[in-house]
Amino acid sequence: MAPTPVPTTAGAAGLVIPMYRRGPSARSYLAMDWEYPVYASPTEEPTSGSFAKKKRRALSRAEAMAFISGDDPRPLLVLRECKVCNGTDDALLKGGVDNEKTFLIAQWFHCVKLPVDVMEADHPLHALFTQKQPEHLFVCSPDGSNHDPLESQTSRTELWKSLRGMISLEYARKPDSSLKKIARLLDKMDVVDERLAHLSARQDDLLEEDGPRSPKLRKVRQKLAKAEAERDSLHADVVKASAMELKRRAARGTDSAGPAKSGA
Repeated sequence: MAPTPVPTTAGAAGLVIPMYRRGPSARSYLAMDWEYPVYASPTEEPTSGSFAKKKRRALSRAEAMAFISGDDPRPLLVLRECKVCNGTDDALLKGGVDNEKTFLIAQWFHCVKLPVDVMEADHPLHALFTQKQPEHLFVCSPDGSNHDPLESQTSRTELWKSLRGMISLEYARKPDSSLKKIARLLDKMDVVDERLAHLSARQDDLLEEDGPRSPKLRKVRQKLAKAEAERDSLHADVVKASAMELKRRAARGTDSAGPAKSGA
């Protein structure tokens, strides 16, 4: 059973975005996977049987970049929170039909969100924002090179262009074909989720009306199992479509990178 026909809108790179609410399986891929790094200063040598915590200090930019990158080889998408901004940056990265493509592209980035006090001179990660008018959002390579600041008035189209540009620098191929394939797979997930909801409701009705020995119940459960298997197969296809090789990993002879969401 297919979702009720609805209008669609064409996004950048020809990605068609359906104008209906996604099902639970597809929604598991449509969220920003933020990391919130907290730097813990090393302790000093013990004095009189106790440890003294070192005074907070700002790391160098290279140290700060190495800390937030950690072991994740993907390019960085960094957002700093702000008390006084109007939330434009947040609007670019929050849920909704218009941001579906943003979420799909963001899977190829290590997404980091930093607190308001990162602007204090002694914050360990302050060196990430040392310019006179520090941006709220930027992308860069994991070592801090190829820094691309994104001001709060950046449109979604400009954001997508910047993200795609960084992917072209860091990955062995462009993301366009993968984005289109993943979008089609999410459409199929919506169809399967609707079928699962219908079958689950039918199963509950049969149990209530005819009891667990209903001859119709076995057929419904068989259809449920088949739909669940189809959903799981679609999740596996999304994982496969998401896998893209990083140039840096390829140079070291390691495996391709392709972060995956867990199935519902």
